[in-house]
Amino acid sequence: MECEVFVTLQSKTPVVGCEINPDVRVKGQGSGILKAPQHSLVFNWYREQITCSVHHAKLAAVQCISCVTLNIPVEESYHCSTSCFLDAWKKHLVRHRHAAEVISKNLTGKQKSATELRSSGSWPGSLFDQGVMMVECEGRVWVEVGSLKTYVPTMDDFGFRLRLDSAAVDRFHFPLSKINTIVTDPVILHPRCMIPIRHLQKPWNSNLKDESSNEVVFSVLSYNILADLYATTGVEFTYCPTEALVWGYRRQNLLREIIEYDADILCLQEVQSDHFENFFKPKLENCGYSVLYKKKKREIYMAKYVIDGCAIFYRRDLFKAIKTYEVEFDQRALPLVKALDPTLKKQGSFRLMKDNVALVVVLEKLHNSSTSDALQSRICVATTHIHANPKCPDVKLFQVANLVNGLETIAQSQIPLLLCGDFNSLPGSDPHIFIVKGETNPIRDGAKDPLDIYQHLKLRHSLPLVSAYASFFHPERVEEQLRKMHHISEEPVFTNFTADFCGTLDYIFYTENSLRVEGLLELLDKQTLGTGLPSVQFSSDHIALMASFRLIQPPPANPPPLPVNPWPTDST
Repeated sequence: MECEVFVTLQSKTPVVGCEINPDVRVKGQGSGILKAPQHSLVFNWYREQITCSVHHAKLAAVQCISCVTLNIPVEESYHCSTSCFLDAWKKHLVRHRHAAEVISKNLTGKQKSATELRSSGSWPGSLFDQGVMMVECEGRVWVEVGSLKTYVPTMDDFGFRLRLDSAAVDRFHFPLSKINTIVTDPVILHPRCMIPIRHLQKPWNSNLKDESSNEVVFSVLSYNILADLYATTGVEFTYCPTEALVWGYRRQNLLREIIEYDADILCLQEVQSDHFENFFKPKLENCGYSVLYKKKKREIYMAKYVIDGCAIFYRRDLFKAIKTYEVEFDQRALPLVKALDPTLKKQGSFRLMKDNVALVVVLEKLHNSSTSDALQSRICVATTHIHANPKCPDVKLFQVANLVNGLETIAQSQIPLLLCGDFNSLPGSDPHIFIVKGETNPIRDGAKDPLDIYQHLKLRHSLPLVSAYASFFHPERVEEQLRKMHHISEEPVFTNFTADFCGTLDYIFYTENSLRVEGLLELLDKQTLGTGLPSVQFSSDHIALMASFRLIQPPPANPPPLPVNPWPTDST
């Protein structure tokens, strides 16, 4: 052996659909620093499989669950077919009874009786009720699934371990190194799906079939994806495995998750500028999305100047953009700073001139050419990332109020509104109350106002905005999701979960007089996530929110014109 191969994986836990790209190094064999001979690398990927306990050359397809329940060695519980299991049933039954008798000798009053244990899995019992259960055991084989350096796990790999064999060979394919073997943890899958929301009322065009070209049904995803510049500059994510924080791993995991949700409109926050250009934009354009992006202005140097921003992606076969607005909250703060008392201007400039942004687009649904009288259905979608500092509630309210007041101007064109994003504001805070109640009075409630700006803000609006996730409570409660909801605010218990903080900062708001929630992406609980986010499975410190909507108000035949700019600045 003339050299040695070293292989490391960014994560030991593979995810279905997320490419595994190992880091491979080759060193010369022996003491000292030796240059490796000329070589090429060969790779083989294998999936772990379990064999039948009777027919050892055949792969297992059925397991006796009762054997597992009674702590009988699991390698004896696997069978290659139902008929194989039926032939061995009498043997299993004897083992079950014997194991139950042994266990019953140590039972307490709180445990099952021997009779209950003896009947566990009685024929046909739990075998067909629970289906096949795959667990690690001694009777296993490895089936080859790939021969390239990289590998993308599929649903066939879910629940099984993978093995990578690597070696260096010469030009005659003669081995120059020992085989390097790495075995992963079992392949995982993100456990989230859409929960339908049932309604008693009917949509305005309920006489039409769902597949009608006049039907306006669409889904929206909102997700703060955690920009790499924030994931790698602090110590707050020490609980996350280092390899799972690497951008090369996180970007593939995030992309796989986003594509898996299959939303028609994507509202993403904390999208780093260079990662938008060289990764998310080309990848999602290839998936059929058109792209809009607004980045912040104050770039940070990280080998090159970068900053994060907000992005909206929409399916180009469903929508076209007819108007786009960009909101820079520091520009909106300029007139207010100029109006401050001279003694407060310096403090006001530092406090209010934050470079948070919002991106707003008016989309028009594309109709089938066969529909001669299709109405031009329009939807206004806004996404934002509000200032984060918890010591600046006045700044948060200023930014939210400015955004909503501008959207109110757009709504005069009789357009349904969606407002998504990371508002960095808890349920019950002034920004949240302002959005869902239509007004707030922080001065009356004794809120601190160091710059005396509340008197200058329009803290009332007429938009019928409600939170999409409140639909879990009515009209028909979705019981299995309610334990993940706060019953007073009717918001998720959390959307941001780290070792230091757990609470709701992200929302999808909509105008309830024109849109109806048809489904919601199920929520997660802390027990599922463990210590906090990000993790091997979820690559942001926020969770994604997603809702599907149906238009319940017919679009106007002659809609009023859209405003030129609802957020004018001094320069405009």
